[in-house]
Amino acid sequence: MKCSDIVSKNVERLYQGDTVDRAAEIMAEAQVGFLPVCDEHQKVLGVVTDRDLVTRVLAKRLEPRQTSVRDIMSTPALTCFIDADLHVAEELMQEEGKMHLVLTHADGALAGVVGVADIVENAPTREAIRTLRSVEWRDALGPRGGAEPGQPLLKDEPPPPDVPEADRPHASGTVFARGRREADTREFPGG
Repeated sequence: MKCSDIVSKNVERLYQGDTVDRAAEIMAEAQVGFLPVCDEHQKVLGVVTDRDLVTRVLAKRLEPRQTSVRDIMSTPALTCFIDADLHVAEELMQEEGKMHLVLTHADGALAGVVGVADIVENAPTREAIRTLRSVEWRDALGPRGGAEPGQPLLKDEPPPPDVPEADRPHASGTVFARGRREADTREFPGG
């Protein structure tokens, strides 16, 4: 099965000049928490999530109507070619612990988005369940994993015994983007 077989093609998107306020409006209207950010040629530059809005805008008390999504987006976006085998997308999502993957054409233009839910719904395989379990465990870890200050973080606790070692997420400072690995960090405004 190919990514193109299950891709969500009617995808909402942001443009690099859009404001955070516009991102929140689109997310509310479309009932999504993940939006690719594109340039004027539809090339994917990054992504904005509902979590980005909370941690990079609200928590830092930035003005949503005056802050550009370009300033708070996660970049580079985790991408995969639209014509790639679905197994490749699953591996990327599992390895990076991401719920969504931006699909692009060979020129980097937005082709669609695939999420873990799309994979589980349309390609219910053992690998899909492994991907879901891995992503959910990593998501549950979060920055503090619900721990109080001074308490051990969830990441310091062993995962549930039913999560095999191969399925456990690992810390990674890299992102697989457009066929190559890149390591990069970004500072966000207001910090």
